[in-house]
Amino acid sequence: MTVKVRFDKEVREYAKGEKVKDSVLKLTETALAQALENFHRRMIVIEGDTLRKAELAGILAGASAKVLGDVINELIKKRLRDESEDKIEVLYATDALGEETFGRKRYEAFRKHFDVLAGGAEVKAVTFKHTRDILGRTFDILVLDMSYDYSPNDLGRIIETVRGGGLIFILAHPFEKWKDMWTGFHKSLVTPPYTIDDVKKRFNRRLIRKFTEHEGIYIITENGKLKKKPKRSKSQARIKARKGVPIPEERLFPEELYEMALTEGQVEVLKAFEELLDGGMLVLTADRGRGKSVSVGIGAIGLALALKKRTRIVVTAPELENVQSLFRFAKRALERLGFKPYVVEEKGLIKELYARKIGLRYYPPAEGYKKSADLYILDEAAGIHVPILHKYLNKERVVYSSTIHGYEGAGRGFSVKFLKKAKEKRSFKELHMDEPIRYAENDPIERWLFDVLLLDAEPVELREEDFELIKRKEVYLEEPDLDDWFENDRPDLRHFVGIYILAHYRNRPSDVALLADAPHHEARVLRLKNGKIVTAIQIAREGGIPKKVIDKMARGYKPRGNIIPDMMVKHHYLKEFARLKGYRIVRIATHPDAMDMGLGSKALELLEKEAREKGLDWIGSGFGASEELVRFWVRNGFAVVHLSPARNPVSGEFTAIVLKPISEKAKKLIKKANDEFRIRLTEWLGDTHRELEPEIARWLFETPFGEAVDYPVYLTEVQKKRLDAFTGKVLTYDTVVDAVKPIVKLYFLDGWMKPYLDERQVKLLIYRVLQAHSWEETAKLIDRTETFTMIEVRDIIRGLWYYYKRLL
Repeated sequence: MTVKVRFDKEVREYAKGEKVKDSVLKLTETALAQALENFHRRMIVIEGDTLRKAELAGILAGASAKVLGDVINELIKKRLRDESEDKIEVLYATDALGEETFGRKRYEAFRKHFDVLAGGAEVKAVTFKHTRDILGRTFDILVLDMSYDYSPNDLGRIIETVRGGGLIFILAHPFEKWKDMWTGFHKSLVTPPYTIDDVKKRFNRRLIRKFTEHEGIYIITENGKLKKKPKRSKSQARIKARKGVPIPEERLFPEELYEMALTEGQVEVLKAFEELLDGGMLVLTADRGRGKSVSVGIGAIGLALALKKRTRIVVTAPELENVQSLFRFAKRALERLGFKPYVVEEKGLIKELYARKIGLRYYPPAEGYKKSADLYILDEAAGIHVPILHKYLNKERVVYSSTIHGYEGAGRGFSVKFLKKAKEKRSFKELHMDEPIRYAENDPIERWLFDVLLLDAEPVELREEDFELIKRKEVYLEEPDLDDWFENDRPDLRHFVGIYILAHYRNRPSDVALLADAPHHEARVLRLKNGKIVTAIQIAREGGIPKKVIDKMARGYKPRGNIIPDMMVKHHYLKEFARLKGYRIVRIATHPDAMDMGLGSKALELLEKEAREKGLDWIGSGFGASEELVRFWVRNGFAVVHLSPARNPVSGEFTAIVLKPISEKAKKLIKKANDEFRIRLTEWLGDTHRELEPEIARWLFETPFGEAVDYPVYLTEVQKKRLDAFTGKVLTYDTVVDAVKPIVKLYFLDGWMKPYLDERQVKLLIYRVLQAHSWEETAKLIDRTETFTMIEVRDIIRGLWYYYKRLL
């Protein structure tokens, strides 16, 4: 069906009265007609310095909403939107909506005209801080006020809420002015000793350039000048129906659920959920906007009904916001089947959903696997740390769902790190969803968004000759010219970010802006002799903090961006450390095809050499403490100086901070902090870190300094005699714990010349003595009987007592 996309006489007269040029109206009509005909989105950027740009957005958005309202029934009939979506919905996003703020004034200027022209449309206004409120929702028109503040995370989240056939209006400053402006995001990047003058403006310049480069984006000024316009005008659109999806004749789930599927990919997901009835595992991947979470939500309800019993479903994801589409469509599926679901929300987000004998509840990844359930769903699984993913592998029914590219994407990292090992443990079905749901394929706004935020960046392809260079370590460290990378859109920028996307487990668009604009952030690359990037390093310069700021830090003030100096001042009372300068390694990642080939260690070696030549005092890092990573840093000569008291709710890991001294002054301070940390750890393991994995604790005790901690251990004469009796098999372990623990402490605080114990023996001492786990739990840890475990512990203590007896 062909529909007219032309603003009516009433709208044109109103626009004329507000001095809106006819050429601007025609441009907007054309953009809307293109969007409707192709089921794509179109964008109109309005440059300006006054409230006029918001007024103009109100007129154009109001006129467009009126046209969309006239064709809404046709869109529903063509299955381009759901029957429940029978109203035009508009989203207005800005930095501030408080009284007397400029953001509020622009919003009111927009509403003044929009409400006159499109009174029936619903408008949802949000600040960037509250964009979580709109997750899982879809809008017809978006007005995005970028006049003062925004973060790339906001951009990624908000743009993708607009459906095909919709328009996006961007309120922007004149580009020439915007190129040199500082935003609120920029102000958040200032950290001592830097000032706002040191903040770069690379990301905004990239964004502006991408507005001009991509198709489907038109640029006008608030005074009506057309700076980038369509090649030809269009005033009608042929709306094509969405391709029909056949419903399987043989099915277990109700027909009503299959009717909710808009693509064949969604039907396949529902069929795969049916196969989970007798147990199994499903792995689902898709690009963003393919209806993955929606399908999982519908499938979960179908499976719950098919089980014909009280069904409990555990839903997990890196953040509660990641599963809002899943919960919304699970709720919609229940309503379609005649249920009246009960919803529990937390800060405006759905956390629990209940209907007769069916319950879905969200838990953080590190908690979900501990709960008893009939089905476990892990959405955005690539953002969950691999050891946590493995905890769900033995569940009777489990679904791993993940975005490949897009805001939450983690690409091959999910496949390389997790699926490869998962295949060794159990069989499972894999499905990939290609067809978009919110808009049609080849949407120009999706292409623009992926390009500007580098969401689909991938590392350079490695060939056989490259691996030969890697084996011979024919590599060099380089500081790239970020001005050149961002200004000229060099392929190296995509290769650099692509390594993080594919090798790292979590990435956000703001990471790119941080690299681009933060004054203390820099990049380093390890290149092969032929120029290919194989290791990406993002570093932050820290330290060199003025004395006045250090005194404030000691009283509780937390300066932005100085994570390591702040920790050393607050936890080790080493105020003088904050004066020293160093590199904090924010992220280091190696090409996913070249892991475990020594490139990470080589990069650290060359970075240390550079830091020494530049007269820096230290290099350090903070990271999620897995056994693999702690071992990597310790073996590269770094000392552990801190461990967070709580696990990260997403990764399930404690955060460790490590340091390596370069100057003599730093060496003295870092050794002191490392000694203090080791002393604390002997106590923390019985309390704060009682659940820390012993294989991780074992590496945390390692020291690059090789010396014993100067820490007095005292035993009374009676305790010594009781230890003799224990090692001589007269007394039991439980009666001499008070005497055993100081000896075990001595061992872990000793230097390189301490008695040799193998890995199992070290783990036994940590788990049974320092963490005080029961004999039953300890025996399970080493897969032996309790009697064997008791004998083993006695033998270890006998050897240690024989060695340390002479020192006490």
